[in-house]
Amino acid sequence: SGFMQERTRSRTCDDSTKNYHGTSCKSAVKKDVESRFRKVCSQIDELYINLPDLYYAGTTADLWMGIKQGSNECTTSKPTWDAPCSGSGSSCGTYMRSRNGCTNTFDKTKPVDLKLYSDSNNDVFIKFMGAIIGGNYRTWYSSPYKAIDHDTNNGWWHAT
Repeated sequence: SGFMQERTRSRTCDDSTKNYHGTSCKSAVKKDVESRFRKVCSQIDELYINLPDLYYAGTTADLWMGIKQGSNECTTSKPTWDAPCSGSGSSCGTYMRSRNGCTNTFDKTKPVDLKLYSDSNNDVFIKFMGAIIGGNYRTWYSSPYKAIDHDTNNGWWHAT
C-alpha cells in the first residue's frame, strides 16, 4: 500500500512572452499535473541483532522481537534467535533472521520502535539491532552495549 502524490507545475504566460520563433505562449497549457503512486508500505525483509565479541555477550535464552510504528505492532515467533553466541568459543557478531510470525506492513520511510524479548535471566549483550523494511535499514545503536534479559532493558528502543 501507499499513497498518491500529485505535483502541479504552473507558469504564467501572455503575449509579452514570446519564444525564439516569435510566437506567444498565451494559448499554451500553463498547468502541468503529474500524479504517481508512492509505495511506502512493506513487510519486514529481515531482522538483526549484533552482539559484541565478548565471552559473556551471548545467552542461552530464546529471543524474539517486537516491532512497532505508531499503533501498528507485531511480534516475531519465539524463538527468532535460539541462544545466540552461547557456545564455548563462539564468535559473536550479527545474527540475521526472517520476520517469521510478523506479517504486518510498515512505512519504510519512517523509524520503528523495537523490543527484544527474552525467556531467561541470562543477559544478552546487544551493540545494535534493527529491521530491514523495504530495503531500508532501521537500526537502534547502544554504546558500548546494552544487557537485556526477560525483565530488564527490553525496550521499546527507537530505530532510525
